[in-house]
Amino acid sequence: MSSWADASDDPPLEQAPAEYTGGGGVRPRLQLKPRSATAGKSTASGGGHSKSNPFGAAKPREEVLASKGIDASLVDKRVEQKASVARLTADQDREVEDLRKELTEIEEKLREANEMELPEEDFRVAAEEKREELNGLVKGFHDLNLKERNERDAERRETRG
Repeated sequence: MSSWADASDDPPLEQAPAEYTGGGGVRPRLQLKPRSATAGKSTASGGGHSKSNPFGAAKPREEVLASKGIDASLVDKRVEQKASVARLTADQDREVEDLRKELTEIEEKLREANEMELPEEDFRVAAEEKREELNGLVKGFHDLNLKERNERDAERRETRG
């Protein structure tokens, strides 16, 4: 068995296998035809059309929205509102944290009742009510703060304009 580095079994580089050469031992030289006159012009005259565009046939976002009858500035405002995080005031934050602590205590009691195989339905109902109360409180604070911020922004625009 020979290794890949053992070149003694390989034919010399000038010698090609018989199926390529027709039994002559040496591969015939490749015979190229002369270049045609139209072959060089087809790629050179295309210019910008022959190059590939990384964006394909994509159009700017504003054009696509305008063709659908949608105002791009309104879409931008909606995205900005969703992306902006309304922060809670210190009082609001304290209120939310107090409610979270109450929820955590109820959930711990629920776990203890589950581990000791006691009735846990009352704790489960109480925990769900606290979760709904907490979610409602946070949503209310968020909406209130967002409304106040929008009013301040509108006032600033009026004083500038």
